[in-house]
Amino acid sequence: MTTPDPYQLLPDLDAAEFTALKADVALRGVLVAVEVDDAGAVLDGHHRLRAWAELREEGVKVPDYPRVVRRFDDEEDKVAHVLALNLARRHLGAEQRARLVADLRTRGWSNRRIAAVLGVDEITVRRDVKEAGATNVAPGKVVGADGRSYPAERPKAPPSIVVASARDEGRARSALTVLGEAAPGRLLGLTRAEGQAREAHLAQRRQDAVAAVTNGPLWRIEHIDFRELEVDDQSVDAIICDPPYNDEAIPLWSELSAFAARVLKPGHPIAAYCGHLRQPETMARLGEQLEFVWVGATVLRGRHTKVHVRKVNGWHRPWLVYSAGPYQPRGWIHDTLMAEGRGEKDLTDHPWRQAEGPFRDLVRMLTFPSELVVDPFVGQGTTAAAAVAEGRRFLGCDRDPAAVSLTVERLEAQDGQSPQAKEAP
Repeated sequence: MTTPDPYQLLPDLDAAEFTALKADVALRGVLVAVEVDDAGAVLDGHHRLRAWAELREEGVKVPDYPRVVRRFDDEEDKVAHVLALNLARRHLGAEQRARLVADLRTRGWSNRRIAAVLGVDEITVRRDVKEAGATNVAPGKVVGADGRSYPAERPKAPPSIVVASARDEGRARSALTVLGEAAPGRLLGLTRAEGQAREAHLAQRRQDAVAAVTNGPLWRIEHIDFRELEVDDQSVDAIICDPPYNDEAIPLWSELSAFAARVLKPGHPIAAYCGHLRQPETMARLGEQLEFVWVGATVLRGRHTKVHVRKVNGWHRPWLVYSAGPYQPRGWIHDTLMAEGRGEKDLTDHPWRQAEGPFRDLVRMLTFPSELVVDPFVGQGTTAAAAVAEGRRFLGCDRDPAAVSLTVERLEAQDGQSPQAKEAP
């Protein structure tokens, strides 16, 4: 059976059936999701998509259709999935069945597997194959206990993401492409799939070696734990950072308090983003060797953090200001900042990447030009980029090689766009 689309395996709807479908789509929209693979090829929903497209061309206002994006390990599993979706909905006549049998044999399916999928006996399948002159070569994907090869009867569930727009379909396809074989064989939410894709990208970057120290005109990045970073006592004008928020990282806040108390100039500040649920603990630990100054908030646009355990939809990220000894104000602090954008991240971004605008605000409020800003957890270099853009010197470190390489790439690209060239810290 030859069709314009390799995955439109069953016969087209007749004219009356398609007219009825089109009328329903015009009235209620596309109710059953159109399925595509990670390359964008339509697997299921050809007629729904055709009806939707024709209505749009005719000027009928129909909403965008829902999508399910799936990834398959091989072509055979993809074809099996398409058949599983369609055979339950369509009744095949003898001629239509024979065409489908011939097509599946050409694709390498065994008689036994075709019979099981179509719900007929193998004699019927062999007759259809013989009449169509189709090849009789079985795929041999599975090795049984007897040592012989057999076709797989039940392909594993494909990784799948349900989305509601063309934009999100593109995001889902990209996430599945980045995940590749690491994609779990189940239904994923788009946000979680993108998060897993970013983690997979970081894992890949961690396999590449990074320099122990990299210098730029205004900056220095070290691949080292901040507790081992060599910084002169009372030499830093401000620490601006975004430490980890998880439970395992809570002890780091005590270490950060000790580090800041040692390296900050007397009365100078540290500003640190923190998590909502662990804010009391992080404040207590920062206060072990520092003095409390203020609590600020960065208002987030777009997608927000849902704290299900408290049933709170978080629209802001808190940041804490402490100082080494009694605080010496050097200018006004505006305690409510607005994040630019809507929280968008590329799949190659660090999962913790923050909007740069609020960090540039913090740099301007807490330091003067040419002063030294330090970040002990560079992540993807948001503080670094903000400090350099505002004409400050910067020193940062991270023990994660992926974070170091991302930050260095970002700063080197930024240096290429900037005429500034001053002495590195």
